[in-house]
Amino acid sequence: MPRLTAFALWDAMGSAMMADLNRLFFLAAPFTLLVSVAVGLFGPPPPESFAEMTGAQLFWQLALPSLVGAIGQLAVSAMILRPGTAPRAALMTAFGVWPLYVLTQLLVSLPVGLGFLVLILPGIWLFGRLAFLPGPLLMLQRSGPVAAVRESWALTRDDGVQLALFILIGLFAVIGVGLIAEIAGSAVDSVLKLAGAPSLGRFLHLLLPGIGTCFTTIGFGAASAIASQRLVR
Repeated sequence: MPRLTAFALWDAMGSAMMADLNRLFFLAAPFTLLVSVAVGLFGPPPPESFAEMTGAQLFWQLALPSLVGAIGQLAVSAMILRPGTAPRAALMTAFGVWPLYVLTQLLVSLPVGLGFLVLILPGIWLFGRLAFLPGPLLMLQRSGPVAAVRESWALTRDDGVQLALFILIGLFAVIGVGLIAEIAGSAVDSVLKLAGAPSLGRFLHLLLPGIGTCFTTIGFGAASAIASQRLVR
């Protein structure tokens, strides 16, 4: 029997975020919001389609934001795992775990990637079982990347479907928030261009999706920490 459900995890994530949103936001923002705006301002323009993406665009648009954003995600997880943790201590924990966490994501990237190539749902299921928990597990167990991945697989034996459902719901939410932020940013950008302030318009166009990315990172970090707490005995 599963020890957690997708909807219960969603509710717990929302409660944890709202209980300490100010600190969590300012903890994650330097690694998500600021990076998103900086890449938009100083990085190469995004491609028209994924097939046209160059190596430089892949680095700036995907690799760099993911690697830096992971620090904010891990810091959020540290705050949720140990209530009362100071932001500075959470950041120290995140920086200490970050190299091992990156290695775990590299370890699981092949099976998860193949799952997404075969069909979307197997990829989501594998992501839930292999890639969702290792960050908090590294903090709780103080183990290495291989041990964290093995522990994640073992812990989620009865909960893989529920985690996959949670991630699927989260994907729809992320896509919806991203679309709303992009539409709102484009509208503000257009209005400010007509008002003679194109630089401010471009900045706000980048800022709004960056805020969405920040909230997504907070949610992922909080949910993975809560799931780890409930599954580790």
